[in-house]
Amino acid sequence: MAFDTQGAIERRDRLRQEGKIELPLNVDTRKYLLSFLKYRDILISLPLFVVCAAIFMYLRHTGYDVNAQLVVVCLSPWVTFLTILSIHHPDRKNINFFTHKVIWRIQFRRRQKLFVYEKGGLMDKKKALKDIREQLGIRNVYSECYETTDNRFVKVIKVSSINLSLLNKTEKEKIFRSYETFLNDVSISMLPLQVSQIAQPINLTKYGRDIEAKVAGVENKAKQMLNKSYLKHVDDMQTSKDMVSRNRYVILSRSFNLLTRKKVLDELERDGKLLSSQIENMMGGRHKLKAKVLNNEELFHLMFACIDYENAQVNFSFKTSLFSPLTVGNRTFEEMDGRWAKMKEDHIM
Repeated sequence: MAFDTQGAIERRDRLRQEGKIELPLNVDTRKYLLSFLKYRDILISLPLFVVCAAIFMYLRHTGYDVNAQLVVVCLSPWVTFLTILSIHHPDRKNINFFTHKVIWRIQFRRRQKLFVYEKGGLMDKKKALKDIREQLGIRNVYSECYETTDNRFVKVIKVSSINLSLLNKTEKEKIFRSYETFLNDVSISMLPLQVSQIAQPINLTKYGRDIEAKVAGVENKAKQMLNKSYLKHVDDMQTSKDMVSRNRYVILSRSFNLLTRKKVLDELERDGKLLSSQIENMMGGRHKLKAKVLNNEELFHLMFACIDYENAQVNFSFKTSLFSPLTVGNRTFEEMDGRWAKMKEDHIM
C-alpha cells in the first residue's frame, strides 16, 4: 500500500500552525481476519460463543423451532461483544474501546494510588503500602545514573534527530548505512542498547533566560512591558499541554553488587563517553548528530515527565524571575525552613 506523502506533509503543516504535533503510534503487529476484526478478538470472544451455542442447542432440544430469529437471539450477545472489541479509540487507533473503557478503568480503580517514601532502606514488602521506589524501580539518581532497585546503574544519553521526510532517497540510504555501521561497531560490553523516543513538554527555559539577559539593561518602559509580555508568552507556550517535543535517548545499563559498585560506575562512565563519541562521529556535515549524557537534574526531569506528564511543565517554568524578590520575617522564614526540611525527609529527591 503506497504511503500518501503529500497528505502527511499537509497534515503536519496544519498541526504545526495549530501549535501541535502528531504523536507516532506503536506498530500494530496483531493479525487481522478482516480490516476491522482481529484473530485475537475472536479468540477472546470464543468462550461467549460457546455459551451462546450451548443455549441454542438447549433450546433446540426443548422443542423450539430452528429459524433465523432463534439464531439471531442466541448469537446476539456474542456479536455485540465482538463488535465492542472491534471499536477503536478515536485518536489512538491502536487501542480498542474495550481495553480503553473497561479493562483500564478496572485496573485504575483497583491499583494502589497512595505511595510513600522513607529515608534509608526500602520499606518492608509485607506492609500494605509499597515504597514509591519499589513501584518505579529507581532507588536513587546518583553520579549521572539511575540506580535501580534490582542493583543496576542506568546511563541515559540524549541524541539529536534528523528529519528523514525532507531527504531524498540517496541521502536516506547513506544515513541508514551509517547507522548500520554504527551498530556493527558498538562494543559487545555495551550491549544490549535501548533506544527510546519519549514525548515530553517543550523546554524553552534556556531561551527565556537568554532573552532575560539581553533585555536586562533596557530602561525604556514601553520596551520593558513588551519584553515581559513576550517572556510570559514563551512561558505560557512551554507550559501548554498541547505543546510537546519528541526526544530520542540511547540507554545503557550495567548490573553491580557491593564489591563491584565503584568499578561498574567507572566502566559505565567510560562507555557513556565512548558511545556519545561514536554517535557524534556516525555522520558528518549537516546531518551530524549531537549526543549528551544526562546529568542528575536532567535525569530527574526525565523521570518526572514519564510518571507525571500532566504536571511536568512546572519544572521548566521561569515566571518567578519576572517578579521582584520576596522578603519575609524571621518567624515566616523559620516556618518555611521547617517545611523544607520536612520535605527533604519525605521526598525521594
